[in-house]
Amino acid sequence: MTDSAASPEATGPKPFGIFFADATELLALPAGATPTLTRVDPETATVSVFDLGLIRGDGIFEATTVWKGTPLAWGLHLTRLQKSAQMAELEIPPTEALVALTDEVLAQMGEVEYAQLKLMITRGADDSLSAAPKDAPLSIIAMVDCGKEPREPEIEIVTLDREVNKDSAQKAPWLLLGAKTLSYATNMAAKREYERRGAQNAVFITLDGYVMEGPQSTVVLREGGRVVTPHPSIGILHGTTQQELFAWAELTGLETAYEEITKDRLFTADQVWMMGASSVQSVRAIDGKPITHDIDTAIEISEFMKTEREAIDAWTAARAIGAPEEGVPVQGAHV
Repeated sequence: MTDSAASPEATGPKPFGIFFADATELLALPAGATPTLTRVDPETATVSVFDLGLIRGDGIFEATTVWKGTPLAWGLHLTRLQKSAQMAELEIPPTEALVALTDEVLAQMGEVEYAQLKLMITRGADDSLSAAPKDAPLSIIAMVDCGKEPREPEIEIVTLDREVNKDSAQKAPWLLLGAKTLSYATNMAAKREYERRGAQNAVFITLDGYVMEGPQSTVVLREGGRVVTPHPSIGILHGTTQQELFAWAELTGLETAYEEITKDRLFTADQVWMMGASSVQSVRAIDGKPITHDIDTAIEISEFMKTEREAIDAWTAARAIGAPEEGVPVQGAHV
């Protein structure tokens, strides 16, 4: 082979795995058992036209980074998945069965250096349609994308209005604010809007001027020796990467807290971070205005999340993983 000829491994597509699981089996999976999976070719994979996840976005999901075979913060993700299921009134398999599922998925993928893992659960077929199967089980699908590119460590963001108030999650629980559902049309519309404005991400602001989250990410601020993030009771996801960042912060001597954060604090903070899937991005500008930023710290934190799993897991295990008590700003000791 000449120097100019690349090997198939170097030029071919990265592995991409799609796996369907048996929901009935998973709901009653004995401890220590290996679930049955059906792996399908990505080019021929199909989902039923009757599936409520497809036709109504009626389902939930979680996604994370796989690093050297380990799905990062997967326990935090599965805890949040169970909360989303409860909010959506969806009976899903227990966490232990879902761990067994993802363990088997990664075992069948072989060696995975870097990838995105996504687990989706839908309500199954819409049996209100006359041709749809009746009493169909949940649809459970796992995907592993080994061709996913890492996030850039530094970005610009914009602020986007979201037509809710800071207490809408409590006043209108049927909006499912704070659940990670498959109904992502609004999030994707926000993505198109921030890209039109030349940014790489956005943060939603309530009608009454409070910071929420990004379309696909969590926002965290550093103000002096304090690291703060919006309280989940405002109607946002309890960020898994945010919890990992809080572990880094407290282990390096910083104070952490959940607070109601007004929009103006984004522009005066010593650092604004956007994050997700165990990766942190430093924000260098908001709405076209440069802000104080530090790309090196963002890179350091992202590396910490890959290499210091034992410390992160011990920190989160010592705290309540669920969202803080509604309406009460919570210091790091209660995260």
